Amino acid sequence: MPFTYDPEKSNVVLRETEAFFLKNPKIKEEIKDVGWIYQGIGDIIPQTIENFSSGHYFPYIESWEELQISFNLMVFGFYKQAFVSLRSSLELGLLSVYYNINDDGHKTVKDWLMSKDSWDSNTPKADRIQNILYSNANIKTFDQKLNLRERFNKLGLLHNYVHTKGYRYSNHLGILKSNFQTFQEKTLLEWLYVYREITTLVVTLHLLKYPIGAIKFDWSKKTGIDNPFPVLEKSQIEQIGKLLSKEYMMAIEKIADEDENTQHFYNYIKGLPDITKKEVELQILNLDKSMIEHGEGFFEWEKQQKDAIEKYSNKDKQRALRRIEKLGLMVKNRG
Repeated sequence: MPFTYDPEKSNVVLRETEAFFLKNPKIKEEIKDVGWIYQGIGDIIPQTIENFSSGHYFPYIESWEELQISFNLMVFGFYKQAFVSLRSSLELGLLSVYYNINDDGHKTVKDWLMSKDSWDSNTPKADRIQNILYSNANIKTFDQKLNLRERFNKLGLLHNYVHTKGYRYSNHLGILKSNFQTFQEKTLLEWLYVYREITTLVVTLHLLKYPIGAIKFDWSKKTGIDNPFPVLEKSQIEQIGKLLSKEYMMAIEKIADEDENTQHFYNYIKGLPDITKKEVELQILNLDKSMIEHGEGFFEWEKQQKDAIEKYSNKDKQRALRRIEKLGLMVKNRG
């Protein structure tokens, strides 16, 4: 083959990247933690009877997948392409809020989702996306106080990778670099910075659009393990607090406290009766049944459960064993 870029060189870069992570475990841990935050923010995008499977959730899902693809390209030394995927992830993350800004994403996303051959179905340009986003009162208030727009504008550098603005933004990423994929620590750290910035921006915008996501409450008291509401668990919010600055978190929490729709929804959930232990046990039983039916059968599920409960307290372990035994009897009787 006449190529200077080939799979074997990619494997060499991968090994060198893994060696770098071994020497710098905090960096790999940060990549993982930021990824979990991005993956979790989708929980606050409402899924209702009206919009279920409408495509309003697609921009966020595609954005999350682009972020993962970017990481994979980076570890193999395809840095320019990794930055291009980061740009796509950013754009799609913004579109997730853009199309749902008036809670009618199930309608507004349709033409774009179906890739129709018309001007209206084109991906909107950056200035239009920004104008629509800042028409939201919460986003506008936050921006006036903490200048979110400046953070967005700084990420405009990703445009340079898409259009190859000279050596700095090419496959060479510098005049002296070899013309094949090589491990570049400096570029990896630049990738990490942009990855973190994109996540900060997209997560902030989603929380401003859906401030209920910033409220710490034990939702399981009302819903058990089957939570139908677009909210975040305390642990998720605490994780976000490690990424966003204290000023960001305080401003978002203040908006959540003052947002009328958020408080109305929050008070509605708080007013629901607490779920009973019996109802929670039934939820768990139904979940276990589903896992058995859609997995590899009872015996494989039983093995996985028994491995998992070794970490439980004695009381919880006994409860789990009784549930396993109960399901075993049900399977046996049915068989």
